[in-house]
Amino acid sequence: MYPIATNLKVGNNQLDSYLPIRNKNNNIDWQIVTGLVLSYAVKYKIDTYSLEQFREDCRTHLQILIDEPEFLSVLERMYFSSQDIFHVSPLFLLFHAQFDGEKISTGSTADKRLGTLFANLMRGFSLNNPIQDKLNFIEKEMLNKLNKKLIRLGEGPFAKEQPYLPYLVTCFQSDLEFLAEHPQYLLQELTNTLRLYAFSWCAQLALNLDNWQDGEPQSKSLFFILDTEKASSERDKIKLFGYKWFARQSEKLFPILSALEVLQVKGEEKRPLWQVYQDCLGYSDTSNRVLNELNNYIQKFISKEERDLPERDRATNLEDAFKQLLSVAVEQFQGKKTERAAVNRKYINELESQICTDFIQVRGRAGKVLVLNQDRLLLLTNLTVGKNKKLRLHELLRGFEQRGFYLDNQSTQMLVAFYERMGNVERMSDSGDAVYVRKTV
Repeated sequence: MYPIATNLKVGNNQLDSYLPIRNKNNNIDWQIVTGLVLSYAVKYKIDTYSLEQFREDCRTHLQILIDEPEFLSVLERMYFSSQDIFHVSPLFLLFHAQFDGEKISTGSTADKRLGTLFANLMRGFSLNNPIQDKLNFIEKEMLNKLNKKLIRLGEGPFAKEQPYLPYLVTCFQSDLEFLAEHPQYLLQELTNTLRLYAFSWCAQLALNLDNWQDGEPQSKSLFFILDTEKASSERDKIKLFGYKWFARQSEKLFPILSALEVLQVKGEEKRPLWQVYQDCLGYSDTSNRVLNELNNYIQKFISKEERDLPERDRATNLEDAFKQLLSVAVEQFQGKKTERAAVNRKYINELESQICTDFIQVRGRAGKVLVLNQDRLLLLTNLTVGKNKKLRLHELLRGFEQRGFYLDNQSTQMLVAFYERMGNVERMSDSGDAVYVRKTV
């Protein structure tokens, strides 16, 4: 296959893949996103069957089994008017994500973009259904009623994107498997897990944009503090590889991803930048067709009729051509008072307010810092320990890092103190190697 689009056209900057945020209309309903993810994970969907219809079907069915009319009002109060039906079994969460044939019939475009992001983290993966719940007689009857209405979901209506960050795919699938083994914990924490991964995905994507020559990305250092800590300006890692680094890198998301969009082959699965570059290097091209087309595109892009950017010599190899392409893609947004710069700023603001807001705090003189609160720390701990009974502290921290969350020595000490208060740490000696952490599930 030819590695890039056959006709590179200079047009408006467009973003259609990899980033779940746009510069406006990012109203996310995390309940719907949770329903979509679960639907994709168990490969079943609810098709034009509302919660009201289900409630009536349960009433009719249980009326036959239980000959006590007053019980029906108790049932109503216990499960439906209180919305407690959503705390019974994970499968009831599927009501949040209604389908109509091959289309998703609920939620905003932003919900569906996040559905696409998570679906691509789950390609070729599914959870065993049924998820093993501990249910009472009535709950079992209701679940049986629902099961009869579930329809198999194939690939689903989600656009296919080759994973940009394969290491996060591995973590996410392993964490879903762990949650499915603890259905009540899944009910409690699935939405929070998705919010954690949405942030980590966007942050790690931003940090990996510049490393397209290196092949498959690796987790990049991004340092957080605990929300109980003071943010001292002397902490180098927090200063150099914390919020400010993430903020600088996130300015490139829209420019570079919209440049990548131009290269994508129409009708084919979307590919990450690092993969497109690898495909170009591996393409047998004696006539330098790819290089010439990239050069022609760049020259047209910087011309007075288009972006009116400083002139550049034509690149003599593919690496230089990609460097030029990305350099001009970023450069077009750099005039601070231009319309383009304003659009890019909106992308950054929306990313921070919709996806990152729970992880950013303003701390006096230190300014904005990345923060993990106690609930997220516990969730991250339980996910990382996963199917193990316990992990050594350094193994646990490595698992945090694979998921995109780094702590310096000071934060690590605070973390151990937090675990000691929680009672889920075992100290074999005072050395870090002999500190074991258990999950709390």
